[in-house]
Amino acid sequence: MLDLFLKTTTTKVNPFNYTTTTNETDFFKWLDGASAVLIVLAIFAFLIVTAICVLMIVANCKIFKKAGEDWWKALIPLYNSWVETRIAGLAWYWFLIFAGLTALVDSKWNSIVFGIGLCLVSFNYCYGIAKKFGKSAGFAVLMTLLPVIGFPILAFGSAKYDSNAKVDPNGIFSVKK
Repeated sequence: MLDLFLKTTTTKVNPFNYTTTTNETDFFKWLDGASAVLIVLAIFAFLIVTAICVLMIVANCKIFKKAGEDWWKALIPLYNSWVETRIAGLAWYWFLIFAGLTALVDSKWNSIVFGIGLCLVSFNYCYGIAKKFGKSAGFAVLMTLLPVIGFPILAFGSAKYDSNAKVDPNGIFSVKK
C-alpha cells in the first residue's frame, strides 16, 4: 500500500498560478540510499569500537595477571586504577591525583588544563608499568599516546613483570638532590 503512494506523481497548483510536478519516488530512493549508507557506517563504527574495547579489556586483564594480580580486578572501575598504582610502583596519592583529574576533565572550562595534567599523570602510570615490565621510557610514551598499540604489546608479548624493578614512588616527578 505504501509503495503505491510513494510511486505516484503529484501535480500541485500554487497561488502563483504555475504547476509543479514532483516524483516522490526519487526523493525516497535517495533517502533510502543515504539512510542505508549511514546505518552501515554506524554498524561498522560500533563493531570497531566494540572490538577495540574488548581488546583493551583483555589486554588489561593479561597485564594484571602477568603482574601477579587477579585478572578480574582489571574489570572494576577505580579499583583497577588503584591496583595499577601498585603495579606501577607509585605512591598511593597518585591514585587520588589520577581519580581527581579524571573527574575534573569533564569540567567545561578547565578541560584543557586538567587534560594536560591527566596526560602527565597517565604518562607517570605508563612509565612505572613499562619499567616494571622491563621496557623503556619510549615505550611508556607509546603506551600513553597509543594505548591501543602499547598495552596489547605489553600484554601479549614476552615481557615479564619484575616486582623488584626500581621505580621511584614519586614517578617521573621525583626531585633528585
